[in-house]
Amino acid sequence: MQMPETGETRGTVRTQIYESIKQWIIEGRLKPGEKLSDTDIAALFHVSRTPVREAFQQLEMQKLIKSYPGKATIVTEIETDHIEQWYLPMVSLQQLAATIAIEKVTQEQIDDLKQLSDVFLRRVRSQADPMELLQADRAFHDYILRIAGNEYIIDFCNTLWIHILRLEYRFFQETMTLEESISDHLELIKDLEMRDSFMISMVTKNHWERTALEINFINEKLQEERGFCDKDRSM
Repeated sequence: MQMPETGETRGTVRTQIYESIKQWIIEGRLKPGEKLSDTDIAALFHVSRTPVREAFQQLEMQKLIKSYPGKATIVTEIETDHIEQWYLPMVSLQQLAATIAIEKVTQEQIDDLKQLSDVFLRRVRSQADPMELLQADRAFHDYILRIAGNEYIIDFCNTLWIHILRLEYRFFQETMTLEESISDHLELIKDLEMRDSFMISMVTKNHWERTALEINFINEKLQEERGFCDKDRSM
């Protein structure tokens, strides 16, 4: 197991280790099927194996790693054959949060959303690193969740985000149409300003479903390309 370098981290040791490993898995620095060594990770963070094992437990609960007692702990595969299992619930939760936010949003919060939308736009136009794009996009949508203020919706979305980020980081490195996402953000802000619950629900639904369709399309394209490569090797 080749360990990535650690970056700046905050919080408890267990949280630092958990956040670092999660980030490495999302970015593909720890690849599907790769074995994880609690001893190596403990040495990297200069800690005992106890907080590493605690972080492993949380990662396994979130289905990012799988432990086989007495054998190995490995990074799970990216489940590209069932993308809808992450996006269908996310669509419903985001729609619900947006309609709740309609009743609570203030002008100051709308101004904050405009700034978050501008950050995403600038990163798209500057062709930023995929993780920077994903972080800016998530910051925008997370702020709407915060406006809605339902902790259960936030918790469920946080769990789904982990797997969606893993999918989207891989596919954002391919060609995805992000100009439409910019337009969606602006439309969502407009609907919040107008307090149009019907339109904000529809725009939210279309935004998330389009992303899922694009990822499905790119996934099928990559599978076809791999199929052609395998065929060429066998000839």
